[in-house]
Amino acid sequence: MKQDVNICIKGVYTAEEEQTTTELYTVGSLCKKNGHYYLTYRESETTGFEGCTTTMKLEDDRVTVIRRGPATAHLILQKGVRSVGRYEMMGSLMDIGVYTDGMENQMTEEGGRLHLKYTMDMNASLLSENELDISVTRA
Repeated sequence: MKQDVNICIKGVYTAEEEQTTTELYTVGSLCKKNGHYYLTYRESETTGFEGCTTTMKLEDDRVTVIRRGPATAHLILQKGVRSVGRYEMMGSLMDIGVYTDGMENQMTEEGGRLHLKYTMDMNASLLSENELDISVTRA
C-alpha cells in the first residue's frame, strides 16, 4: 500500500577537508512491495537535481538509489561492500565507486529512519565522505 509521507534528509558531505551540511524537507511516498520498502520523492533546487525523481529501495542489508530526470544515477549501498554506480549529469557519464561504512535501517510501514555513512571515489581517488540521516513520517 502506497502512502504519502513527509521526508527530512540531513546530509553531511566532506570533500578535500571542506564540510557541507544540507537539509531537505519534502513530501513523497512510501510503499512496501515484495518485502522491501520503496521511498520516492522529487528533488528540488536545494539538492541541485531539480526536475529529478529519486527512488530508494530499502532492503535489510542494502539500499539501491535510482534517480531519473535531467540527471540520472544508479547506486547500490551495502555495508562493507564497494560497488560501482553510474551518474549522468549534463550529458557526461561517470562511474563512481561507493563504499558503505555504516547502515542503519529502521523503516516500517509507518515511516522510520535510515542512516547511511559512505565514501564516493572516482578512478580510485576519494571524492567525498558522506553521511545521510533520512526521517520519514506519515503525511
